[in-house]
Amino acid sequence: MVKHEYLRDYLPATRPFTPEKLWEYVEDYEKVMLKPSGGGGGAGIIQLTDKGEDRYLVHAGSTKRIVHGRAKTVAYVKSLFRPKPYLLQPLIPLGRIDGRPFDVRVMVQRAGKKSPWIVTGWVAKLAGPGFVVTNVERSRGKILPLQTAIRLSTVTAPSNLQEEISQVALAAANALGKAYPTLRGIGLDLGIDVEGKPWIIEANFRPSLSLFRQLKDQTFYRRIIAMQKR
Repeated sequence: MVKHEYLRDYLPATRPFTPEKLWEYVEDYEKVMLKPSGGGGGAGIIQLTDKGEDRYLVHAGSTKRIVHGRAKTVAYVKSLFRPKPYLLQPLIPLGRIDGRPFDVRVMVQRAGKKSPWIVTGWVAKLAGPGFVVTNVERSRGKILPLQTAIRLSTVTAPSNLQEEISQVALAAANALGKAYPTLRGIGLDLGIDVEGKPWIIEANFRPSLSLFRQLKDQTFYRRIIAMQKR
């Protein structure tokens, strides 16, 4: 996706983890996310925050710990790593509801490799108390209709936000569809920052449909299932 000019503005700056690059990111952004490459379900994601005076807050799962000194911080962070290469990203200031971050799962599908991509549903995922990841199962979070989440959140939403979410999702699907021609469905996770800008967090090629089954209105779920059967 980084090769596509339109999408580039919606991708957080991402680099492979090294201790040297970590401290560059901390100096540039203050708050940094460390993520396993190819991970899933929010497992192994770590948030690191510079607290000043050579102290660093490490937040993994629901556990928070202040570590003193860069060498000890790197050692502690590495002890939390899953057996995968790790990536660095600046922390996106996600919109929050009652202090808890949320993001958006957008389902994009097509009937065949030559068919156009269609947005067939979206839902907001609210992190559970004390978690930085929005994976509902891992954080014991909550599913909300997108419009409800935006209304309750700290996001200053522009009038065209939902249109922009659709455009970003479709552009991402078109880019990924060219790289993976047999792909028919993508669960795209988008973060919405407090100023109402979407950010691409990750693309899931085997997305769970259980998120949409949790909505009271089953319109999206029925639409997604119908597209899968085409």
